[in-house]
Order: sequence, then C-alpha cells, then structure tokens
Amino acid sequence: MQCTMLLWPHANARYQNETFRLARAELQLMLGRLGLQYEVDPEPGEMPPSIRFSVDRAFAEREERLISGLSLLYGLFERRPDGALFPVLGRQKPRFGSDLPGILKYKGKTNEFFTELLMNLAYLSGSMPEDPRVLDPLCGKGTTLFVAANRGFSAAGADVDRADLREAENFFKRYLEYHRVKHSLARGSMTLPDKKSSPYAEFTVDRQSLRFAELDAARVADAFGRKAFDLIAADLPYGVQHTSGELPGKLLERALPEWLKALRPGGAAAASFNAQTLSRERVRAMFHRAGFQVMEGGPYDALSHWVEQAVTRDIVVGVRK
Repeated sequence: MQCTMLLWPHANARYQNETFRLARAELQLMLGRLGLQYEVDPEPGEMPPSIRFSVDRAFAEREERLISGLSLLYGLFERRPDGALFPVLGRQKPRFGSDLPGILKYKGKTNEFFTELLMNLAYLSGSMPEDPRVLDPLCGKGTTLFVAANRGFSAAGADVDRADLREAENFFKRYLEYHRVKHSLARGSMTLPDKKSSPYAEFTVDRQSLRFAELDAARVADAFGRKAFDLIAADLPYGVQHTSGELPGKLLERALPEWLKALRPGGAAAASFNAQTLSRERVRAMFHRAGFQVMEGGPYDALSHWVEQAVTRDIVVGVRK
C-alpha cells in the first residue's frame, strides 16, 4: 500500500522544514510499534509538505485510530497508481476542542503540536494501556495537560509557579463553562513525607481527571505515589535557568530518579531540552544513571531540530524496565 501523509502547516518556513524529520521519526516509531513492514521515503514531498511511505498491507481499524494521533498529521492518503490520492483518515477528533491547548499565549509556551509529539514518543516507546495516565512535572500553564485531555487521557501537572497554575486552572474552568461541559472542581492538598504539603486543583469530567499541583518536579513520587503514571512528558526550560533559579541540567539530574519511581514498569518518560546548553549525550547519561533504559538509534537519533537562533531542541526518551 503506497501512502502520502500530509503534514500540518506551520507559519515559520524554516521550522516547517524541520517538521519533516520529526514527523518521519514519529511515523517510523508508530509503524514499527504496529509490527508493519514499511519503507519511508527519506526525501520530503513537494507541495504541500508531506511524507511518502509504503506498508505491506492496509491498516486495521485499531491501527487507524493510533495513526490518527500522530502529532503532525494533517491527513493520510492512499497513493493510487495513476497518482491520485484517496483519503484514508484525518486527525483524531479532540475530546474537548482543537483550540484548547493553543488559546493561552505566553512567553516560553511550547507549541501544542510539539507537546503531542513528545507524548507520542513516550507512548510509542513504552508498554502502555489504551488510556495512559500522563504526568508533566514541569507543566507551566498546562499545555501538556490540555493535549492529554483532548486525547481522552487523565493527566496531572506539577509546577512551582503558583501564578501559572492558577491562570491555567482559571482558563480551563472558563473553557468548560463556555462549552457547557459538565464537570466538577475539587481542591485539596497532598501530604509530603517531610510534613510539607502540595496544594492542588483537580477537574473531573466523566471519569477523566486533570490535576494542577503546586509541587517541585523532583517530588512527584512523594506526592502522587510510586507507580502512579504510565507516561511522563517534560519540556525543560530553554534558557540558562528554570523559574526557581536552578540550572536545567541540575534540575533534571535531581528529578529523574523521582520520575522513575512515579512510573509504572513499562512506562516511559520523554524530555525535551535546548541542546545548545545541554547535550544529548549528557541527558542520556543522566537517564541511564537514574535507572532508565535509554532509547537510542534510528528515529531516536533524528530528533534534534532548529527552533530559533539560540535554541536547537532535542529529545531523550527513557523506559522504566
């Protein structure tokens, strides 16, 4: 079966060129996870931006559902012998609304499509249930949580910035009310071993929950408990320091052992970072020392990409054995 995957357009032409390699790596992991024999064209399609690939058979219904969750997918088409493109599937329908992760604009915000890529890399690398429980230990104003919510996943976020958490909480409450989504909001506090506490706000819609917690990234296992999550997605600060004043490398080294404890066996963590200030080799070494099985080779070595002059972003993925 010959296929063409149209990529989601991006306003920045240079970043658009970078998305081809990211989408290609994500697609390769997906097809490999599905056990398909495949071949992906190393060169991008012309106009519009696209990836050409072939698989040994048609996709099953469950496989189509998974493929529709690819972060940069605009549409998937079967390429017929005469060159015609026959539509196969589009993007996965969001649980709440496609605009949910993108409305809040602020300095340092991670693009919601990249956030979904980060989640997918962890999802495709570990042994996951159909609806994994997601943690973002550096959640800021909640982009990861909102992406997870649209996928139908329950999620929790931790951050030390109370103002960011409150803004995310107020925004989500207004969003649910505006769209007339029946929900409940509970406030509480998680007790930590040193008798300190972590205040939180938790939204529940049907059986799906989103929790925003004021908490240090290295205390997630203390607060939420061991083996509480299937998937961790974390976007480290790209500047010299985190909001708390801590260097990103120091923060990551301190937090990774706790992230491992917070994951169930087979769970996976994906962390993105600025490779101009923190090298891939160093981050992989940190994951290894913390006890993760570090994913290397093939698509995992093709994730470095340009973002802006001072930022070359890369991703490391580790799995709890």
